[in-house]
Amino acid sequence: MSSFTVGGLATGIDYNDLISKLIEVKRRPIDILESKKSSYNEKMNSYSELSSKLASLKSAVNKLRLGATFYVRTATTSDETVVESTATGAASVGNYAITVTTLASAEKEVHNGTGLASPSDVVNSSGSDKVFQYTYDGTQRTLSVPEGTTLEGLKNLINDDIDNPGISATLVNDGSNERMVLTGNDTGSSKNITVDAGTTLDGSGGTSDFTAAAFTENKTAANADFTIDGLQISRETNSIADVISGVTITLKKEDSTANISVASDNEEIKKQIEEFVTAYNDVMSFIADNTAYDSTTKESGILSGEATVRNIQNSMRSAVSGSVSGLSGALSLLAEIGITTDYKTGNLEMNSTTLETELGSHLDDVADLFTDSSNGIAKQIYDYTGTITSSIDGSITLRKDGLQDVIKNISDTIRNMEFRLEKTEDDLVRKFTALESLVSNYTTIGNFLTNFSTRA
Repeated sequence: MSSFTVGGLATGIDYNDLISKLIEVKRRPIDILESKKSSYNEKMNSYSELSSKLASLKSAVNKLRLGATFYVRTATTSDETVVESTATGAASVGNYAITVTTLASAEKEVHNGTGLASPSDVVNSSGSDKVFQYTYDGTQRTLSVPEGTTLEGLKNLINDDIDNPGISATLVNDGSNERMVLTGNDTGSSKNITVDAGTTLDGSGGTSDFTAAAFTENKTAANADFTIDGLQISRETNSIADVISGVTITLKKEDSTANISVASDNEEIKKQIEEFVTAYNDVMSFIADNTAYDSTTKESGILSGEATVRNIQNSMRSAVSGSVSGLSGALSLLAEIGITTDYKTGNLEMNSTTLETELGSHLDDVADLFTDSSNGIAKQIYDYTGTITSSIDGSITLRKDGLQDVIKNISDTIRNMEFRLEKTEDDLVRKFTALESLVSNYTTIGNFLTNFSTRA
């Protein structure tokens, strides 16, 4: 707006106040547009919040839509010093007897440490580069050991080798000598370490002896051997997930026996269903609050009249109240497991006693109600929430894009109107300035004539 002012000494008129009031009247259409723009921005924010709540609902039903995540199993062990166990929803309820014969182990090769009292002792003072060569799990490495390399340096050459196939070198002081220990990083009978014939650190010509003869195998690479219900099994590791479906066992103690029991954790399944109910109600309450009419303020919610929101509300209600067709079990409705819809609020209400009873007596039927690959309730809601919140063509995204276009058009219109209003104010300032100047001139002439007449 113009920064010029118009004096009113000649006319006694406060032109600045007059111009301000005229501009205020002409600004009212802009104020109306600003209010509309604010309302559309608020609507955009509400859609973003709704989208966030739908994402939380999608996350909650994701736990219920597949059998592997709907079912929650617990695995308990009679003696955890012998074996530990965990179970996923894919595990079958049952009991298993495990006998551990031997544990899987990694190989350890220990150097004799002859002539090496400190990590700083030089292992190659021959005047030329030498070689340390070894094989691990079928992969051979040949390392160049420069003149002047210390025991610590040889250790680092092994550990820092980018093509190291899987061994670690450490130094241990036995009280007299500093001894290098080569340890395989993995267990299993195939994970052997051999120091090979290509090694030229052989104890001659100013070198320390790091040939195979200078190493002792302190630990042999071995598989774990155990039985499950009398079936003999061998594996390369002590953590085993491919023997009992859905159960991971970790062997801990040799020549020992323990029992594993896998059971259904219905209380945890109930919690997952409660999380779904809470997330669903959060969405529906948000929609209700933002579409309601306030009889006191005579105002409607910011999302009132939005077809996108109304469609979401109707689709969600349909998903939770309809019958799931094609199921072979005794259940086909959420109401049959104690989850009903409040006809006033549209929210879900849960009867914990009924749900616990059905989980205890018809667990698989409850699971089918949610997980059925065609019509399961969790699948329906998961797919629907994913569709409407898609960042590409989801109905919420498309509606927000439309609102953004409207906001941009309003902003452009306001910008143009502000420009024209500024020109109008400038024109008023010029016109009233000219008027004040004209009146001032007339006043000057009048005063002159009056004075002239008086002297005459």
